Amino acid sequence: MPIPPGYNGYNIGQYQTSYQQKSIVEELMKKLKKNGILSNVSDNLLYQILSCSEMIPERVSGKVILFQQGDPVSSWYLLISGQIELYLPSSCNLIYSGYHLKTLNSGALFGELQLLTHSCSGRVKKVAEFIKIHHSHFLKIYNYIFFKHADYLQQYLTIMQDIVNEKGQIKQNSSNEGLSFNDEEDIPPFNNILTSPSQQNNYQKNINNIMDSSFIQQNNPYDIQRYSPNFITNSGRNKRFLPDSNCIPSIGQQKHSMVNESYEQPTETWNANGNVFEFSKPMNMEKQIIEIGLLLKRTMEVESSELMQSRTYQQRVFENVMFGSEIVDWLEELTDRYLNSSTNNSFNRSHIVGMWQYLLENNIISHVTNELQFKDCRIPYRWTIDDPLEKFFNKKMIRHDYEDMSGQFVQPLINEGLNELDMKQALFHLSSLGPDALFRMILNKPSQERSPEELQFVYSELLHLKALSHLSTMVKRELASVIHFEQHPNAGTILFRQGDEGKSWYIILKGSVDVSIHGKVISKKGIVNTLHEGDDFGKLALVNDSPRAATIALREDNSQFLRVDKHDFNRILRDAEANTVRLNEHGKDVLVLEKVNISYKNNIDFGNDLSSYPNITSQTHCCYSVMAGQPEKMLEYILETRIDAVNDDEPLDTFLEDFILTHIIYFHTNLLCSYLKDYYMRKSYLPTRIDGRGFHSIDNDIDLEQRLIAKRRVVWFIKVWQDVLQTSFFLDKIANSFVEEINSCVLEDSQNLPGMQMVLEKMRQIKRIKENVMKRLNRHPALLLNCGAYSDQAPAPQSALQIDICNQTIYTTENTYVTITVSLDKTANDIIEVCKPRLRFKDNYEQKFLVEVKSNGNRVVFNGTDISIPTVISHNSKLYIVNKEEIDTLIPTEDQNRITWDIPTYVSIFDRLRCSEIAQQLTQFHNQLFEATNEHELIINVLGRDKFPGQSCSNLDILMRRFNEMQYWAVTEILLQRCHARRVEILRKFIKIANYCKENNDLLSLFAITLGLSSAPISRLNILWKSLPQKFSRQYAGFESLLDPSRNHRSYRIFMSKLTPPIIPFVPLLLKDLTFTHEGNKTYYTGLVNFEKMHMIANVLRSFKNCKASSLGFIPAVKKPEQMHWVKNFIIIDNPKKLMELSYQVEGRKI
Repeated sequence: MPIPPGYNGYNIGQYQTSYQQKSIVEELMKKLKKNGILSNVSDNLLYQILSCSEMIPERVSGKVILFQQGDPVSSWYLLISGQIELYLPSSCNLIYSGYHLKTLNSGALFGELQLLTHSCSGRVKKVAEFIKIHHSHFLKIYNYIFFKHADYLQQYLTIMQDIVNEKGQIKQNSSNEGLSFNDEEDIPPFNNILTSPSQQNNYQKNINNIMDSSFIQQNNPYDIQRYSPNFITNSGRNKRFLPDSNCIPSIGQQKHSMVNESYEQPTETWNANGNVFEFSKPMNMEKQIIEIGLLLKRTMEVESSELMQSRTYQQRVFENVMFGSEIVDWLEELTDRYLNSSTNNSFNRSHIVGMWQYLLENNIISHVTNELQFKDCRIPYRWTIDDPLEKFFNKKMIRHDYEDMSGQFVQPLINEGLNELDMKQALFHLSSLGPDALFRMILNKPSQERSPEELQFVYSELLHLKALSHLSTMVKRELASVIHFEQHPNAGTILFRQGDEGKSWYIILKGSVDVSIHGKVISKKGIVNTLHEGDDFGKLALVNDSPRAATIALREDNSQFLRVDKHDFNRILRDAEANTVRLNEHGKDVLVLEKVNISYKNNIDFGNDLSSYPNITSQTHCCYSVMAGQPEKMLEYILETRIDAVNDDEPLDTFLEDFILTHIIYFHTNLLCSYLKDYYMRKSYLPTRIDGRGFHSIDNDIDLEQRLIAKRRVVWFIKVWQDVLQTSFFLDKIANSFVEEINSCVLEDSQNLPGMQMVLEKMRQIKRIKENVMKRLNRHPALLLNCGAYSDQAPAPQSALQIDICNQTIYTTENTYVTITVSLDKTANDIIEVCKPRLRFKDNYEQKFLVEVKSNGNRVVFNGTDISIPTVISHNSKLYIVNKEEIDTLIPTEDQNRITWDIPTYVSIFDRLRCSEIAQQLTQFHNQLFEATNEHELIINVLGRDKFPGQSCSNLDILMRRFNEMQYWAVTEILLQRCHARRVEILRKFIKIANYCKENNDLLSLFAITLGLSSAPISRLNILWKSLPQKFSRQYAGFESLLDPSRNHRSYRIFMSKLTPPIIPFVPLLLKDLTFTHEGNKTYYTGLVNFEKMHMIANVLRSFKNCKASSLGFIPAVKKPEQMHWVKNFIIIDNPKKLMELSYQVEGRKI
């Protein structure tokens, strides 16, 4: 693999080669190439490696210790000839004997990447000749070259830390792993050196005693020689070398070695491993934010040290401080540099302020006068976090070329820039925490000091609170100005007691509380209920103006609440009632409207962020929001007040769009079309003249104008209806027939009524779109599934139609089966009737049932009217036709839990494609499935298929089936690998694929893989996760943080808000949102449709719909169709019990 074009080599700085050195390097290259060492590495890359070496090969005789575990890392080694053994020192003898790890032969390039001290020991087995490469400069080349071509160069690298991770626990795991070592020399393994306190004491004692030469002579059975560059001779005759104190690791140094990490619980103390900007192993939130603070502080010290200087504030001089406005500018530029390429969206200034506020709350920075709120102005702040490397960075600020540290425990990588991945992860994590801090900061302000932008931000946060979901838009906006934040540090704190006066209404933001009532003993402590995050309490006492009915006590430390005080609560209720307008007919309410506050009238319906509609002005005449109503009255309200304002250049009226998106829930298409037809055909309501001479001319003009307006409104409504639903509009036969009917009416009226030309043009536009769409829909049936496998002939990204077919195998209890072709519109009864003649049942007249048997043994009996059966069943399920008494006898067959290595032709996709190629094909395939799914399928799925007879959600079924398949694929692929190293490799590749999918906005794949890796069969494999490089551990931790369910999956929603379409969203969460909205809110109140519920449902559907924007051409065209075929169908095990059995085979149960 050649070096990329345009690469001119890395500037080695002080190690730039002179002419003489260049000659030496060239001679060395010839020798290496002649011996076949690194022969496939390009001359350019090999030259760069050798240029920063000591150039003169060193020759060392056998039985010489090159380095010991815990020694400071100073070099990488290129072995030219001979053999070097890597091993872990034993508890009884630290010098030589121990646990064998690996024997390195000529051509090996080995060393440490991330550690400051050696993770194992190394000694010469056979006379060795090697070249030492300065560690810091090797890392420079690695970061610039090797890291970009790791797959190609990995075969030449031996990273000692990875070997220790892989084999350090091999003895205790050998029964499960089935591994063995076939090295030339077997060295007796030693017991885990730090598994008991006594062994730890012995280990420390040995370290202390090793300083005594007599101890070495008495306890060392071999003639040990310790390598020193000062005693190297060409003849190989090395003098006896006794290690001095500088070479022996101290107890503190030993604590950071990888061996101890393997056998002890990982330490949580910060450790400046290798790259000083690198995070440690995943840890608690406090440690994480400390590392983020250290990273930002050091970045500022290196890149923008001028921000920290002496400042005058309030007539006092403060040393080494920075102004708030300047560091907001700095962090905004930093996030733009590192995050905008992945999020495609800039962070606004208030978001950056929130990030600094979070650092202020966690004492990473502080105000010079200890104020608690961060301000974006010329107010001084200082770093308060303690930095173990403070001296180094102080010298770095003074001397930018400073590269040395005492003990060489920090590699001088600062000049070469930050680790981009670490910085991205740190900024991304901090950006997800910033809005929370901003939310708290705003709520701690008095109501009158909150700006309109802050009120809008608070309102957007309140939209996701379960306790407020039933409230109207205007009430939520009023709450945004009066709601407050309250936090209590200690569990057991009493918020209020039974009988106290009701002063506030509370909503739990974080934590939980116990509810206890005197005289009612449900538990030993008198607790009758426990309330959790999202629940509210205390409202009843305010509404009824009565004492508290229960005592509320905190269950957890640091519980957080939102609080609304009594006077604000009562005022909002009074205002809400005063602003409610009820329209009556025959003594009954038919429409309930809410008067909109004039300050918000620029936003139609006021359910969206004002910034989303920059062109909407106060000329909008819609000053009422619909809360509830009869379906036909809401439609009439739309036709009378909203349709006339429709403009192609303006955003669509939200109430109008919500009505169209949700009408199938409460207003059947047949009734909707019937009302529109009546409205179109209605006559004038002016009375006839008594003298029989007809209307006055002015009356005729009014009548004609009203008729034209009614016809125009209906046609405009059809056009909007068509634009909102797009293809799914034409899949409705009733809507299609209605378009033809109205078209005939418009043609007829255009002949008889003047002024119909504009209406006729709009109707022709509708007809043209309909004809174009129907050309695509009038196609031959396509094969969607072939016996459970997704077909290459499937129509995606076009929607699957009910005429499309699936090949499906049907079984009986008599070990017979038949494969039939069934269309998606066929019911379970139809399938049974088709199969009966071919299966030849003995009792053909007895009632039969269609039953799905899953691989885990669960059975699903289909109703006779269920349709689209093949798309509903699970991946490894089988369909049976049986009698009623046979249902309970059905069990899964062996082939439903097949293992991939039992399939002779099976080849893992990881052996066919690179991770980037797999991610690209996954994204393209999932984009096709997502495009084929329309938003009405989500409603059908959540509200119940039985409520929509004749309609299916086959496309959504396929999409969710794929999501489940992806999860099981990740688990199956890892568990079926035969060796530990291969499992680690596959785990690493899955994380790489997930990261590529994240960059592609394929969140469906990202979270399917993440959930698969976090499932019990994989998450319990501690040895596997300990062997994973830290870079990938941090990436995976970032993926998991996006799935944090707290605050209604707030992290995910913030992440989504920073992306620009096209996006493949996390569809299961959208279904969860719809289910939550549907089950938590009534559809009807006193016979009226609850349109606040419809508005919430429409918001979910709209976000689903908007993710598809401009998605055509989303991913480059597939160059190799076979690659797409490989990713469409994975061989998986979807039986959780079977997967757990495989997991226990990999790593036994913990006792």
